[in-house]
Amino acid sequence: MRRSDRRTGNTLFEFAASLVVLSTMFAGIFQVGYTFLTYSTLINAVRAGARYASLHPDAKVLAVRNVVVFGESAPAPGAQPIVNGLTTENVVTTIGPTSATVSLRDFAIDAMFTKVKLDGRPTVTFPLTGGATQ
Repeated sequence: MRRSDRRTGNTLFEFAASLVVLSTMFAGIFQVGYTFLTYSTLINAVRAGARYASLHPDAKVLAVRNVVVFGESAPAPGAQPIVNGLTTENVVTTIGPTSATVSLRDFAIDAMFTKVKLDGRPTVTFPLTGGATQ
């Protein structure tokens, strides 16, 4: 004969409770990691656009925006942006007499649970060099 053991029910309940806590924790870690990865990608893209604008001050604004969004000044038709949802309308380019500034406007990183708005961030400014090599 087998004895009834009440501890098996407790073990199942504890496993279910810890599974919920661990799943929530891992989902949060994934979301924060994805957001940082995407933001880092955007920083590098904006930096590349600002550098392109500083080296080519007479370049068209669309070429600078294409560098930020697609990674090249003249992307192929149907090219995919480096970050999902990023368009050339989100890129703000200001070329002054001594510097070129590139930033993002009205863009949000679409993470798993929330959207992280990046209005005016990241912003990078480079001094105009006009193609001079260093």
